Amino acid sequence: MTISPFTGLTREHWEAAADATLAAVRPYASPRHALIDLPGPVSISGRRSDGLEGFARTFLAAGFRLAHGTRGDLAQWYAEGLAAGVDPDSPERWPRVTEVNQAKVEAASIAIALHESRHVLWDALDDRVKEQTVAWLAEVIGQPYPACNWLWFQNVVEAFLRSVGGPWSAADIEGNIATMESWYLGDGWYTDGVEGGGTARNFDWYAGWAMNFYPLWYCRMSGEHADGALWTRYQDRLYAYLDGAQHLFSPGGAPLHQGRSLTYRHAALAPVWAGAVFDATPLPPGRTRRLASAVLSHFHHDGLQPIGWYGELDAIRQPYSGGGSPYWSSKGFAGLVLPADHPVWTDEERPLPVEREDVAITLAVPGWLVSGTRADGVVRVANHGTDHAADEAFSTDEPGYSRHAYATHAGPEYAGPRWTTTWPCSTRTATRRTAAP
Repeated sequence: MTISPFTGLTREHWEAAADATLAAVRPYASPRHALIDLPGPVSISGRRSDGLEGFARTFLAAGFRLAHGTRGDLAQWYAEGLAAGVDPDSPERWPRVTEVNQAKVEAASIAIALHESRHVLWDALDDRVKEQTVAWLAEVIGQPYPACNWLWFQNVVEAFLRSVGGPWSAADIEGNIATMESWYLGDGWYTDGVEGGGTARNFDWYAGWAMNFYPLWYCRMSGEHADGALWTRYQDRLYAYLDGAQHLFSPGGAPLHQGRSLTYRHAALAPVWAGAVFDATPLPPGRTRRLASAVLSHFHHDGLQPIGWYGELDAIRQPYSGGGSPYWSSKGFAGLVLPADHPVWTDEERPLPVEREDVAITLAVPGWLVSGTRADGVVRVANHGTDHAADEAFSTDEPGYSRHAYATHAGPEYAGPRWTTTWPCSTRTATRRTAAP
């Protein structure tokens, strides 16, 4: 009897999907692999920053893949890129965090990847490369960060630096944690900063793939420095978040089409996998894999991931998006840090709640009424609390936030990139692969 009666996917399929994702980007790498310049528009940070992004975000998937594997060829390929990127005299050197803000984001992916692949990559580096890597990462210390999920990037990098005997700042870490505590509003939900210092209305997938993901990974990377009270606090919050957020996916694997950065696709699985990794989930192991495998199947294909939803869709591009941006989807491979004999890989798949019966719940913090219908698998959200606007602004110009309703099988209508449209209500456009032209 198959252990995956719903999706047919096992850990071996997940490993193959990660390998295919990483193989597809290699033709776009610079000679020593430090920059991966993928097709697509150039972001506001510039092409060199985009090349760093292509490396860092795919390296994150490689780090998860290497957590329980030797894959010396994969480790060596990224080790060579790392060495070229952190060498200040290399023609492939990465922009520094003091030169380009986007490097602050990518440094966090590099830090997590180095942590997870430590036994096959970091430990094998020569001292000079280690010193240059520490020097490149250490520039985050004391740097100002935007008051949003970016604060976790600084903490994650400094946790890695601390773990390898590098410099770090208690003031940075403690100050960031205190700031982000003020954004926690209950039931596992954080607002991603507060627009204009007013009412918290910034709710989207960042609550899962950033605000509930990085805290526990920070604790994991902190080792003996980890605060036991923080561990418990963040576990409890992720558990509460997943209790509601598990209902924001269709049985076919479509996540709710709401918010920004939707080109990250299966990054929506980051909190789902984190729940299993950190024993912080109400989902039984078989349901975790059933949900995750459905989402992977929904989006994954051999080849590149363009800016878009399924294929290329320029209308959902933000100014910060470049060719490497979609590879934040690498967070969707976080489950590979779990060993092959973990129940999440060995238990039989179990159905999602909406496959058993109609679902109707209230997510009070974001102001969402969630309903899912068993007959068609569609999940719908009536939006009563999210528009990503300041208190003084009556904003209807961000389709990903300001519509009255969202769904897994349809999305708002976009006039073009950067959300310049001003549609006043819930105009909908099909997003199913099978939608009629």
